[in-house]
Amino acid sequence: MSSKMRCRFLVACLLASLLCPTGGARGHEESDAPEAAGKPLRVLVYSDTGDYRHPEIPALNRWLVLEGTKQGMVMDVTEHHRDLKPEVLDRYDVLLLNNANGLSDVLPEESRKAVEEWFAKGHGIVGLHAALVRQQKWPWLLDLGGCDFDSDSTFQKAKVIVDPAAKEHPSVKGHGPEFWYSADWSNHTRSVTGLPGVKVLLRVDETTYEPVREFFQKLGGKPMGKDHPIAWTTEKHGGRFFYTELGHDVRSLDTDFGRQHVFEGIRWAADAPTAPTTPRVLLLGDSISMGYHRAVVAGLDGEAVVIRPEENCEGTTKGAAQIEKWLALEGGNFDVVHFNFGLHDLKRVKPDGQASDDPSDPSQADPATYARQLRRIVDAIRASGATPIFATTTPVPAGKVRPHRERADVDRYNQIARQIMAEHKITVNDLNRFAAPKLDALQRPVNVHFTPEGSRALGERVTETIRDALPLRRQ
Repeated sequence: MSSKMRCRFLVACLLASLLCPTGGARGHEESDAPEAAGKPLRVLVYSDTGDYRHPEIPALNRWLVLEGTKQGMVMDVTEHHRDLKPEVLDRYDVLLLNNANGLSDVLPEESRKAVEEWFAKGHGIVGLHAALVRQQKWPWLLDLGGCDFDSDSTFQKAKVIVDPAAKEHPSVKGHGPEFWYSADWSNHTRSVTGLPGVKVLLRVDETTYEPVREFFQKLGGKPMGKDHPIAWTTEKHGGRFFYTELGHDVRSLDTDFGRQHVFEGIRWAADAPTAPTTPRVLLLGDSISMGYHRAVVAGLDGEAVVIRPEENCEGTTKGAAQIEKWLALEGGNFDVVHFNFGLHDLKRVKPDGQASDDPSDPSQADPATYARQLRRIVDAIRASGATPIFATTTPVPAGKVRPHRERADVDRYNQIARQIMAEHKITVNDLNRFAAPKLDALQRPVNVHFTPEGSRALGERVTETIRDALPLRRQ
């Protein structure tokens, strides 16, 4: 890499801010975002490599700067060893190693010594993914991390287990004892469990994915077995070290959990206060909900994390069977659950359960079944501690709608739902009343689905209703 490319990345960060509609990365300028206590945390991201260079490093640097700015942090990026001099390091609270591997080959001895002395003053280091790759020639960092690299997997979904002793750590708190997550998982030369100063935060269950990809299988790469830590902290040598296997690329970080994990890890390494918890919202419903989901995410951006199952939640038959799974999505612990069931329940079905255009066929769930199953869903949401909000079923238009649905059934099923919600004093978001007077402008002809403009209008209404509920939940 040329000296020009190795120069400080601050100019690129400033250019990125011009491209970002939110004003994003502003280098040394003070952030508009809420600060921790007093001045904002200052983080120096170092991303030069002496071994394999991950192609995603530039994208990760940009993501770290933009997200860090939102978190109220000042994030600077460099790939030059001259920025690891004592007088520069002393400006920062945390040094973040973004896949910065083989550092003995790119950092002269005086830079490594400066990092060691700066760390010993009580500062913090955060390592992402390949930060513990080929560091054998820097014994201090190898000892701090506790292990080196053996092999890795492809990008896969796997079961992640929270160490019981770490469940209150801010980087993992609120996601339950275990959850599923997608990333490229690394195999290390040894487990760090039990090493002096080390506390394991997360482990991955190797039985839930293929731990060694084909390339490393041919080289003799080995899985780690039952004890496979993927995130841990180390307190020794006078400072705080936080490591996570996440960060091979932006996909593994740009999630609700990923953002919490990395930025609370940074705060922990700096021994700084944790950030206020962002409210979590779960959207449940059929294809109507799928249509307005994006508008709700955009409408509540910065106010709440909005999560929705990837699947169509359909009717109460599926809902009653899957509600516990949905309430546990991405660690569960939702503040508000906005839900609707009805449009699938009242549609006509054949004896084999397939959708029917014949009005003489039965509904998927008759009124009594609908009431029983909806109560089961309501009970589960209330038991989770979330604030429920029920959305009424939107109108069925005139004409031969396929599959067959009776327009009068919409009112009948909505009335059943309203009665159940009244019993539990649950807020009702009356999307039916909202949409009915303007169906011609919002709904597709002879179709229960809405136009893009209609979905946005519904989404705005849902956003307002959820926003009204958030302060009540936080009191």
